[in-house]
Amino acid sequence: MAKKKKKHGKIEKKKNKPFMQFKLGVLLLLIVVSFGGTFGMYLFTAATTPDYWKNEVVGNSQGEEEENLTSKNRKSVTNPVPESERAEDSYMSNCAFIGDVSPLTGYYETKSELVFTDNVTGMSESRMNSISRNITEAGAVYIWYNYPENETETLDALKKLVSVIQEQHNTKIYLLNVIPDVDTEQSWKIDQWNSQLFAFCDAYAVHYLDINTSLKKSDGTLSSTYRQEDALYQEIGELILTHIAK
Repeated sequence: MAKKKKKHGKIEKKKNKPFMQFKLGVLLLLIVVSFGGTFGMYLFTAATTPDYWKNEVVGNSQGEEEENLTSKNRKSVTNPVPESERAEDSYMSNCAFIGDVSPLTGYYETKSELVFTDNVTGMSESRMNSISRNITEAGAVYIWYNYPENETETLDALKKLVSVIQEQHNTKIYLLNVIPDVDTEQSWKIDQWNSQLFAFCDAYAVHYLDINTSLKKSDGTLSSTYRQEDALYQEIGELILTHIAK
C-alpha cells in the first residue's frame, strides 16, 4: 500500500477557528439597546402612573431637605428622660405646651400665649411656623397628644412639627407618651404606640418623657389612684418637674 505523501515533508494540522469572533461593535449595540429599553420603560411608567413625578422626584427631595433641616439642631439625648432634682412650680410658666394640654396647664401657672391646642394632624405648615415663631422665649417645649385615630398620619405630622421647631430653635423638646386606659386591650394598643413614639424621639433627638409607667397598675391599665382628674394631672405635673434633661 502506497504511503501518503507529506507536504513539504510535514503533515499539516488544521487550525481550530473560534466558534464566535468577538466584535466590539456588537457589544456596544447590545448596551445601547438595553439602556434604551430600560429608559423607555421608565418613561412609560412615569406617563401612566398618577403623581409619579410628585411622589418619586419631588417627594424624595423634600424628604431629604426635611432631614437636613432637622439634623442641623439635632443633639444626642438620653431616653427616657431620667429623674432629676425637682424644679420649682414657676418652671412651667416659662415653657410652651402643644397638643391636648388644656387640662394639664389648668393646674399650673402657664402663659396662655405659650399654650397651643391645635390638632397635630390638621396643622398646616404655616401654622407650625407660626407656633414656632411664638415660642422663641420658651425655656422648653412640651408636646402631648392622646392616642391617635390614625397612627401614621400623626407620626408624620409630629415629624414635621418637630422639624420646624428644631430648624428655628435650640430649645429642648419633650414628648410625653400616652397615659394608660382603664381597658386592658386599649392599654396594650397604647403601649405599642408609645414604643413608636420612643423610636421617633431617639431618631429626632426629642426628649421622651415617660408618664405612662408611673400611672399604670401591674396589669397595664390606669391605676385607680389616678382616675380622678385632680390626682392624674397633679401627678403628670410632678413627673414633668422631676424629669428635666440636662
